[in-house]
Amino acid sequence: MNRCKYMILFLPFLFITGCAALFAKQEYILIDKPISEKAVFHGMIYAMPEIANVRKVILQGEGKYSNFQIHVRDKRKRWKPYKKIAHAITFPHEVFVSAKTDAIKIIKPNTTGSGRIWSVEFYTIRDQPEQKQNME
Repeated sequence: MNRCKYMILFLPFLFITGCAALFAKQEYILIDKPISEKAVFHGMIYAMPEIANVRKVILQGEGKYSNFQIHVRDKRKRWKPYKKIAHAITFPHEVFVSAKTDAIKIIKPNTTGSGRIWSVEFYTIRDQPEQKQNME
């Protein structure tokens, strides 16, 4: 019974600290590695030389671009669907991702519209340095 009391007292603390971590401002930094492009049937593959913790992808381009899918490559080199975007987007367009990957594939099943993606940028989150306390 004593364990339950401690557990009940401890759960609100975990909830509060967990929520604070989720709502903390995140600073995105560009993954500064060369990105290779490869044309495939119905789309393009944008790849980095090694696996990174990708948290955001920014699509640069022109025109109206709509009805496309974003797939992420996992560590076993298999493509997994991540997001489907049916509405028209404007550039630059941010797609928030949470994946350890070395490539994304953008598939455009039909050729309606005149938009074109020029480049793709991969971003990760900067590790927050621990606060140093001044002991005076």
